[in-house]
Amino acid sequence: MQFILKLFRALNSAQTPWQVTLAITLGMIAGLTPLSGIQTVVIFFLAFLLNIHLGLFLASSAFFAGIGYLFDPVFEQVGYMLLTSKGLSGLWTTWYNNGLMRLSYFNNTLVLGSTVIAILAAVPLYFLLGWSIGHYRDALGSILSKFPRLGLFGILQASGKKDPLIRWWGAGVFAGVAAVIFAFTIFLADPLAKWALESGASQLLQRDVRVGSVDISFGKGAVDINRLEVAGSKEGFDAISMEHIGFDIDLNALLFNRTHIEKAAINGMGFQTKATLKKAVPRKDEDVPAQKLEEKSDGTFSMPTFELPDPKQVLANANLKSVKVYEKAQAEVARIRAKWDDVAKNEFSDKALKELENDYKALKRKASSKDPGQLLQLKDDLKAFERKLDQREKQIKSLEKEFNTDQKRIESLLAMIKNAPTQDFNHLKAKYSLDGKGAMNLVAILFSEKVKGYVAMADKYYTMLAPYIDNEPAPEEKLPPRGQGRWIKFALKVPNPDLLIRKTEIDGILDDQKFSATISDITDRQKELGRPITFKASSDGKQIRGLKLSGEDNRLGEGVVDRLSFSAKKFPLEEMALSSMTLSNAALAFNGDLVINDAKAMNGKANLRFRDADIKMDNLEGQTAKVVSDVLKSINRFNADVTLGGELDSPKVSVKTDLDKKLSSALSAGLKKQTARFEKDLKGLLDSQMKEQLGAFKGEASNIADINALAGSQSSALGNLNSNASGLITGGGLKKLLKF
Repeated sequence: MQFILKLFRALNSAQTPWQVTLAITLGMIAGLTPLSGIQTVVIFFLAFLLNIHLGLFLASSAFFAGIGYLFDPVFEQVGYMLLTSKGLSGLWTTWYNNGLMRLSYFNNTLVLGSTVIAILAAVPLYFLLGWSIGHYRDALGSILSKFPRLGLFGILQASGKKDPLIRWWGAGVFAGVAAVIFAFTIFLADPLAKWALESGASQLLQRDVRVGSVDISFGKGAVDINRLEVAGSKEGFDAISMEHIGFDIDLNALLFNRTHIEKAAINGMGFQTKATLKKAVPRKDEDVPAQKLEEKSDGTFSMPTFELPDPKQVLANANLKSVKVYEKAQAEVARIRAKWDDVAKNEFSDKALKELENDYKALKRKASSKDPGQLLQLKDDLKAFERKLDQREKQIKSLEKEFNTDQKRIESLLAMIKNAPTQDFNHLKAKYSLDGKGAMNLVAILFSEKVKGYVAMADKYYTMLAPYIDNEPAPEEKLPPRGQGRWIKFALKVPNPDLLIRKTEIDGILDDQKFSATISDITDRQKELGRPITFKASSDGKQIRGLKLSGEDNRLGEGVVDRLSFSAKKFPLEEMALSSMTLSNAALAFNGDLVINDAKAMNGKANLRFRDADIKMDNLEGQTAKVVSDVLKSINRFNADVTLGGELDSPKVSVKTDLDKKLSSALSAGLKKQTARFEKDLKGLLDSQMKEQLGAFKGEASNIADINALAGSQSSALGNLNSNASGLITGGGLKKLLKF
């Protein structure tokens, strides 16, 4: 309605048509395009500079802004089509590398689409409005000529003064407003930045954050924060404080919508320091403690006892090889027995020999016959009978050979039964004799659980940090929200990331210990920069000596490789609680390296050297408590080698330490007699078990049929038959017939 009223007044005013049409046209462009970029400043500057109807311009802007909101999706699609056109990619790339054109935000799909449509619509709209206003005023003029008294209301009153194109006072007003905004920014930037930092940080950290002062130098591109404090849980003390924070910002990069910080410095960082600034933002929840990252440990390890167990119970629970060997031997000898029982029954029965004897008797009857035909046939029958005897003899020899092989196998099984108890004894002796290879291999297990806890804690920090250093661009939105467009990026002639902090220097004091750190090339696009993020940190004082950390986050290749090197000459440990074991008042020296690939797989090694340590074992009773307590008093230094593998969420930790050997060596002297008695009883039980097994096995083996005896007996009978059969040829009617 406001737009219509202003339009009606403008149409009936004495202003020339171009003043009205240009006001509406510029208002249309301002309304359809978002309020962003240098083009918005240019449009408003022209509106004030050109001698147009300002009220109509503002009303037109508001009217077309509503229309533009309805057509935002169309504008966005047009802009996306233009920005992704291959034919225009050269133009967009040139503009993308020009600082002034980047200020127009042309690479936003909504900005470009609405601007192009508004400019294309401006020309026909200007001429159409000019033609319409001309005809409207001609028609209105004819009415006024008929009713001259209407001219008394000032409608279309002619003016002898020619309207100028430029309105210099408008340019002055625009310049004045710009100067006021600039002055407001200059003079109020520091307190506004201080307020924004205090309120934003307090809300983010859920703690009272106080800032001394903020100094912004637009000429130098520098921001200095003097004294920043983060309240702690204890009244009057800060959890963390910093004396000075400084940033040197590259103003040229800001023209390209990039944040480049040449140098960031954090000086005088302290922890648990006394508060010096007043509360900035009253908070009811200032005492809410920060979320604590707990170490992860499954706690499944239980301290073994140094009281040697009952040998009978050990044998009852052990997976003995001698039992397995005996059971296997018994099953095999039973199979051998069944096999030869079947052979003795079927192959060496009286029936087979009886058949051969009957064959011999039949041949003998033929030999006593006087029939020449039968006598001649007898010769062939004798040869067939001899072949039958030879075949049977060979079969017996084969069975004898196979039987002897099985006998040797039985002897081998017997030897295995005798030797298996010795192997069981050696295995159980190593496991229960406290020699550093069995029950005393516990320190490495305890340390492994502790290291897994540290890895779990580091994984949580790594997970929180990873999104801020991601090397890959965020996925493109297919359908952006109404009123927002998509940002299209093009190739840079000089590749540079959007975020870059070239160098960050940090120094401070923690528990009277000075420390310093340097981080280089913090960026969200390492591949464009061509360098990884690197860092170094060190601390050297009375408590901690020679602490050095260095590493890098490398995303230049296909995967992500994180490296960390660490070392210290002296690192005090007031108390290190392990499951069932406590180290206190120890001085730790260490060095190592860790590599993490793609935020998952890791590979690392570390060497830990403990000195002046007080070692205590918990939950011990009886003989164990006395012996261990005496031994631990004599041990105050040991080494440990840690190997890390697996993945961050499921690490594989291997720890080798000489503390086990030291404990074992000292304990073995005190428990030598107990160990010897245990071993003697254990060996006696195994030997007794072996004797029972041998007796049962030999009894089973002795019941196997004596195939050799059966074979010898039958071979003798076959020999007699063969000899008798040969006698039939040398005597009787067959011999006379052969002579004849």
